[in-house]
Amino acid sequence: MALFTYIAFNKKGKEEKGIIDAPNIQSARTKLKSKGLYVRQISEDAERKDRELFPFLAKLLYRVPRKVIGMFCRQLGTLLGAGIPLDKSLSNIVEQTDHEVFRKVVVAMQADITEGISLSDAMRKHPDVFPNQYPSLVSVGERTGDYETALIRLSEMEDKNIELRSKVTTALVYPSIIFILLQLVIIFLLTTVVPQIEHLFVEFNATLPLITRIVIGSSKLITGYWFLLFPAIFAVVIGFFFYKGTPEGKEKWERFVLKIPIVRTLAKKVLISNFARNLGILLTNRVPLIVSLQIVEQIVDHSVFGEEIRNAAGRIREGEKLSSSFLSSEILPQMVLGMMSAGEASDRVPEMMNKLAEIYDSEVDTSLKAATQAIEPLMLVFMGFAIGIIMAAIIVPMFSLTQNLQGI
Repeated sequence: MALFTYIAFNKKGKEEKGIIDAPNIQSARTKLKSKGLYVRQISEDAERKDRELFPFLAKLLYRVPRKVIGMFCRQLGTLLGAGIPLDKSLSNIVEQTDHEVFRKVVVAMQADITEGISLSDAMRKHPDVFPNQYPSLVSVGERTGDYETALIRLSEMEDKNIELRSKVTTALVYPSIIFILLQLVIIFLLTTVVPQIEHLFVEFNATLPLITRIVIGSSKLITGYWFLLFPAIFAVVIGFFFYKGTPEGKEKWERFVLKIPIVRTLAKKVLISNFARNLGILLTNRVPLIVSLQIVEQIVDHSVFGEEIRNAAGRIREGEKLSSSFLSSEILPQMVLGMMSAGEASDRVPEMMNKLAEIYDSEVDTSLKAATQAIEPLMLVFMGFAIGIIMAAIIVPMFSLTQNLQGI
């Protein structure tokens, strides 16, 4: 199925603009004609073409922020709770939505619902915008007749996930600034100070130690070949992120992160918090355990932990309990497994997972502060060490040169 943008006239001669979902342009015209619309202009949506031709770039250009999706769920849940019909609720949201890409998605969903498709199935047509947990929870609301609770739960889930990502991002801001400043200081020294000192050494024919020759060589490389060096660095960075986006690169990077001493503990706690919170919400809304685990695997989006969740779901199918299915986990500690087991014994697994999420949300805050406090002095030491090497490379031969001049 494809999305088509159209401009048409209704039977009253009024111009209408919109988006329609159809296998091809002829089917789209037929659909519009059956609705009493006379098509003036119709074309395949440019966004879809871009996604097919430039998938990597389109993912960045047409990405819908999670905050927008969370707000959509909250608005839709509130409108439905107030007794407003689904199609009218979506129409109201379309009028209020400023995000053009997401507005097109909601318009397409509204058209599907008008044709009798359920909200969950309409969401499934847009997997880039609505991951599996959305249609799964909404389908529960459809069965129980309680859309409002399911949608509000989804908005709360999204808010928590955004909050967690925000905490991690905020914690990385200061170390990133220090690292960038370090690079700028080093570049300044190598491109401005070192070349001036080098002329002095050449003029007096000074004998230079190895460290000074290395620093001068680095200076010449940057000043003489910057037009090649910076594009090469840019290409390496882009190549790294591209490789990290492949399944193999993603797995290797995530395994590497779990081996870094300072980051390892924090990374595990973030994974556990995310896992417990989303599993708790899904189970609370009566989504079956195996389906919940499949959804959580996609939400967590981690090669190592995702494989553990997938294997656990397989063991549960064979009759094992949730807690015992994770006994060999590298991520979940014994305390988590013990609380899972206690929840199973008391038939309160959803409540126990929600409690675990609260505990690990607090643990993430503590670990973020500890990691930041540990990284900051390390960055400063590294900065001082790097600048110290450059200064030593300048001062040592200068000192020797001064002694030689005094002896003349």
